[in-house]
Amino acid sequence: MKFVIRAGGIGTRLWPYSRSIRPKQFHAMSGPNSMIQDAAERIAAIASAKDIYVSTGAGLEGLVREHLPDLPAGHVILEPALRNTGPAVGLECALLEARYPGCTIASLGSVHLIGRPQEFCRLLKAAEEAVDQHPEYLVTIGAKPARAETGYGYIRKGDTLCTAAGETVFAAIEFTEKPDETSARRYVDSGDFLWNTNMFVWKASTVLELFARFEPEIHSGLMQIAAAAGSSREREVVEAVYPGLASIAIDNAIIEPAPHVATLEGNLEWGDIGTWAALTDVLEADGAGNLFEGEVIALDARNTTAYGRPEKLVALIGVEDLIIVDTDDVLLVCRKEDAQRVKELVDSLHKSSGGKYT
Repeated sequence: MKFVIRAGGIGTRLWPYSRSIRPKQFHAMSGPNSMIQDAAERIAAIASAKDIYVSTGAGLEGLVREHLPDLPAGHVILEPALRNTGPAVGLECALLEARYPGCTIASLGSVHLIGRPQEFCRLLKAAEEAVDQHPEYLVTIGAKPARAETGYGYIRKGDTLCTAAGETVFAAIEFTEKPDETSARRYVDSGDFLWNTNMFVWKASTVLELFARFEPEIHSGLMQIAAAAGSSREREVVEAVYPGLASIAIDNAIIEPAPHVATLEGNLEWGDIGTWAALTDVLEADGAGNLFEGEVIALDARNTTAYGRPEKLVALIGVEDLIIVDTDDVLLVCRKEDAQRVKELVDSLHKSSGGKYT
């Protein structure tokens, strides 16, 4: 099995830490390692270096090499433009299927926290066995919900498809993205739903067949890239074709319309680091609900997230429900309830500053 760590996003909702020149996957959000280093380390028990690839944006290969110096030459898949997860997954499948016909791919995110990496590895191996038994299936890794979370997607389990490596593999019969609180609570109480981690195991050829069926224009471009894979023209063709592919999420492109999707259930202690407000859902806050990193001192602060710098003190008095992020050139202060608007601010700033701060 080949392992692809997807590290091409910008993560604008975690601005100003996450920037186009250094996105969030290259930052340490919990502990000494960056998130991309954590992503590689957690699969080290089952993945040798020769089987690990990283998919990332143009201009970020140097950062990938800096954070993962043992990654073999030729194992960075460069996306010359941001086209969302659909084309990104298609690109990795086209290139790896050309190199390793019939290969199985574990397509993994780089901005997650997984408290139980051994369980995660065990599920990946079970998913590989399930794909061997049912190559027409896309297998997702589902996380057992810890709470009624409205910021995540959900997978509804159906009947048992098979048993793989001692794990029950369920048919996935419904996907729901970011439900309201009432629905999320009902999902969790039912026991029939899992959090969608957006981690997948599948045959590269199956993914490409689904693109041909549901996104034929993208498939046509991917086939042009596949034809040049391994030749001296590979990068030239990728740079010419890829930016013209439609921008679409992999869920919308093939997973939701696919006729054969399955899921595994794991107690992963999983969390997605998506916004500043959501950090306290995946990282441990203090008794007052505060999450502080860097040099921060507070009196009577509650439910506040503050990220400072080692060389500069952030001092807080009597604040509540705030996000404070201090970097070399930007200070962000907003209410927690407005955390989703950080992306809106970045979009506006990109237009007004010409990319200076983004």
